[in-house]
Amino acid sequence: MLEILVKAGSYVLMIIIGYIMKKAGIFGREAVKIISNIILMVTLPAAVISSFANYDRQMSLAVLVLFGIFMNLLLSGIGYLLAIRKPNTEKSFGVINYSGYNIGTFTMPYLQNFIGPMGIVVAVLFDTGNAIMTTGVTYAIASRFVSDAKFEISEFIRKIISSVPFDIYVIMMSLYFMNIRLPWFVYEVAGNIGTANAFMAMFMIGIVFEFPKNFSHIGEVFNLLAIRYSISALFSIILYTSPLFTLEVRQVLIILLFSPVSGVNVISTLRCNADVEKSGTINSISILLSLVIMTSLIQSFGY
Repeated sequence: MLEILVKAGSYVLMIIIGYIMKKAGIFGREAVKIISNIILMVTLPAAVISSFANYDRQMSLAVLVLFGIFMNLLLSGIGYLLAIRKPNTEKSFGVINYSGYNIGTFTMPYLQNFIGPMGIVVAVLFDTGNAIMTTGVTYAIASRFVSDAKFEISEFIRKIISSVPFDIYVIMMSLYFMNIRLPWFVYEVAGNIGTANAFMAMFMIGIVFEFPKNFSHIGEVFNLLAIRYSISALFSIILYTSPLFTLEVRQVLIILLFSPVSGVNVISTLRCNADVEKSGTINSISILLSLVIMTSLIQSFGY
């Protein structure tokens, strides 16, 4: 239990450090774009590569990639419908911030000491579908609402494939299915670089975080999170009673569904000129809520 609390506290501390340094004037809003570029171009791709270093290929679980995509599409659709009568920036905000799971930089490092090799495979496969959405497709969809340009499928595809993390995920997933491994030193170098990703993501969230200034703002944040976690609870019940997977796979999936909102959402929100402060607040609060829920699930499942 102490190990869980220490790991949880370290993530919260990273956010606090970013927030304090912003308030001290050491980092301003201009730093967010620089840090987000480092995450998207360097540390996140490296973390993706290193996450495939020690996998045990399970072709029967390939459907989990589609499940990760489905959950993102479902949550993005809910976010859009709830903002359908609001300005386009709100539609964009809803599509981005209702969806996305922070698995690669948060849940996976948090769980790796508690779940076995099978659990890591489950997390990687689900996160591949999730990351395909959060690092490319979701932003491409959301950006349509704040763009005056006529919709063109070629431009839509260009926005998706211009995302470096998206491209890396597709490449690594293709290698996974073909059972092709990169040289060991590639994973080693990527692992050393990718280690910084969790800190960079949490630090950036700390910089953009602002305490809600009014009650309505607080209400919007908690309403979004209440809907998101309610959907997670519903699908957890469906998964737990489903005969499709083994009990271990179902338990890991349930924990993954309660992962915090993806840290990439803040970057996508910034790129769509939507409310990045509110996105940062949602991210920060979701981390605290997810820590409590995931820790409780780890304990109840006996890990």
